[in-house]
Amino acid sequence: MILILILLYFLSFLLIWQFVGYPLLMGIIALTSKPGNKEYAFQPFVAILVPTYNEKKVIE
Repeated sequence: MILILILLYFLSFLLIWQFVGYPLLMGIIALTSKPGNKEYAFQPFVAILVPTYNEKKVIE
């Protein structure tokens, strides 16, 4: 009987943590953390890969 109660409390805690505790923790972290300085001059290289077969005329 005690094992069932422990399991019930543990699962109830996980359910409450999922919907209340975790969002509160993330909200507190978001409010207390400061964003870093952004470097807007940096421009990353971006490539787009299109997996095709014999479609050179259609893509160009």
